[in-house]
Amino acid sequence: MNDDHHDERPKGWLSRHHKQGVRPWRKTRLSFLRWRATVTTNPHTARLYRFIVGGVGTLIVIIGLLAVPLPGPGWLTVIIGLFVISSEFLWAQRILHFVRVNVENWTHWVIAQPLWVRWTIGAVTAAFVAVIVWAVFAIIGLPDWVPELEVFKYLELQ
Repeated sequence: MNDDHHDERPKGWLSRHHKQGVRPWRKTRLSFLRWRATVTTNPHTARLYRFIVGGVGTLIVIIGLLAVPLPGPGWLTVIIGLFVISSEFLWAQRILHFVRVNVENWTHWVIAQPLWVRWTIGAVTAAFVAVIVWAVFAIIGLPDWVPELEVFKYLELQ
């Protein structure tokens, strides 16, 4: 008889965890949860912890809101800040749920539209970002390392 047959694991994502053993981040997560339980048993440290989490999350949200009109992950930064705040505050969990549902609805709506509507939405978004980038460079000026090109003179940036 072939004894190697019972050593084979089934293919799929469940079998990977058996082959890899204990997840490396599990001990860290459990340590954090024990530390957090210790912190929240004392009302003074629990209040300080909530204040710090709320302050850090609010700072991340403010940075994200300032970055929204600029190219880059502005809204993603806002959502990350909401994740941080929602770890301690129920109102932030409700806002995060509202955002998730509406982004999902918007995505389904856009996907259901004809191709010309999707291209129009993309073009309007790109034009908006281009105008914001132009306005930022018109206000603060181009960096010194940018070469002098004719297009910048045409756009009144140099």
